[in-house]
Amino acid sequence: MQGKAIVSRAKAYLLARHQAVRAAMEQLNLNGMLLTTPADLSYLTDFTGDDSIGLITADRFYLVTDFRYREQATSEASWTELHVRDGDMADTLSKVLMASNAERIGFEANGATVGQIKAVERALAAAAKSGKKSTGGAIELVPVEDVMLTLRKVKDDHEIALIRKSVATAEEAYNAVRGEIKVGQTESYLAALLDFEMRCRGASASSFSTIVASGGHSALPHYRPAEKLVQKDNVLLVDWGAIVGGYASDLTRTLAIGNIPRKLKEAYKTVVEAQKAAIAFLRPGVTTMTADRAARDVIEKAGFGDYFGHGLGHGLGRQIHELPSMRQTGGDEELRPGMVVTVEPGIYIPGEGGVRIEDDVLITHSGCEVLSTLDRSYEANHIE
Repeated sequence: MQGKAIVSRAKAYLLARHQAVRAAMEQLNLNGMLLTTPADLSYLTDFTGDDSIGLITADRFYLVTDFRYREQATSEASWTELHVRDGDMADTLSKVLMASNAERIGFEANGATVGQIKAVERALAAAAKSGKKSTGGAIELVPVEDVMLTLRKVKDDHEIALIRKSVATAEEAYNAVRGEIKVGQTESYLAALLDFEMRCRGASASSFSTIVASGGHSALPHYRPAEKLVQKDNVLLVDWGAIVGGYASDLTRTLAIGNIPRKLKEAYKTVVEAQKAAIAFLRPGVTTMTADRAARDVIEKAGFGDYFGHGLGHGLGRQIHELPSMRQTGGDEELRPGMVVTVEPGIYIPGEGGVRIEDDVLITHSGCEVLSTLDRSYEANHIE
């Protein structure tokens, strides 16, 4: 009963998440779940340290960390049963597993490494050989796929509030930089300036490596900024996001610097229309594949179908890419209230340039809400 009393001191939104994980465990015939990724561990604890692993069972929650994070764990997740390792993680974790009374313990196959699991299995085998016994029976580590990621798809009110702050922070930083953009600056300089402005406004980090792509570089969807200069009569694509309270935002705007080529101007207006069509279509019950199709139809009818090669968007939360995934082959998964997704159609013409416009959208009970507020129009994104 002591374990239950300790865990009950967790915040209400954490307890609701624990309940959902335990229900999933029961469906999978598991009585324990290892949390080996920072995103999953922080989702269930609010603990923000690294190099740590959690174990949730039917009535207890264990956190295994090291000396560097002892005080942090005590402050952020004092309700957990804390174990501070003084040697290998596998050795301490095996002791926790044996004491937990759990026999079938799941781990995310896409999150844990083979080396991590093999090390724990060796430690368990060594303990058994030395005569040490689990309080239960033999322990089996069971690989599962996307249990936690699936549970994290639908955001609770606490998460949505943090994503709103993340979006607002990213927009404020962009607005601070937007008026400073000039011909002759480098992509790297502008990316660094945007990162700086986000940190100045409370972001703990950028959501990903900020993209600033000038001219032909903008035709590369995941380009990394270089020393290329911003030039007149070219497009400038900016893709950025902030981490606030552990949650990411993800936005993109494409700027027209001077008089851009006619084809790229047409591409810009097509992307705006494609995004409008997709956002108007988003609501509970819509499938991820048909959401993608709503934007893709507009781009194909305009003659740019061969230049839109990625999906419409993806889920957003503690990680920059989460479920659901909205793409041509996205299947029949239905959007649900509480999901937060990016909507980011793009047209990329090799050797000429690319256009992408991206906003973060919350699926509501009656439709959707665009969380980002930056103007998408060509006129608002044109710099003489």
